[in-house]
Amino acid sequence: MKAALLIALLLQGSAVDQPLADAAKEARAQGLMRELRCVVCENEPISQSTADIAVDMRRVVRAQIDKGSSDGEVRQYFVDLYGQFVYFRPPVHAWGIALWAFPFLLLLGVGGLIGLRTIRSRHRDLTPLPDDRGGGPDA
Repeated sequence: MKAALLIALLLQGSAVDQPLADAAKEARAQGLMRELRCVVCENEPISQSTADIAVDMRRVVRAQIDKGSSDGEVRQYFVDLYGQFVYFRPPVHAWGIALWAFPFLLLLGVGGLIGLRTIRSRHRDLTPLPDDRGGGPDA
């Protein structure tokens, strides 16, 4: 019983986040933790998530910063593991912009075609009506 309690306490103690001793490195780590998404919680940064994987991700961020990795290298490590999804603000690519712009351009084009057809049909339908008063132009 005492052994099980000791093991539980040791495991719990290892799950606690330990900030880095260097304040500048810890600040960098905190900044990165706010940029990375928890892959379990999805809409929560790893800096705020209490999920086990977020705790592990925070540990990895701190370990990599402590060993001298740059911010870009730390980001790339997580992108290699989880893909672009791990970013809260993924990088902007031309295809991404095209995908976001396509529906709006499509609506604009369809609206333009409908407007053009409406204008053309107005001019075509404006033929003069015959005078039904009879008697011609002198009456």
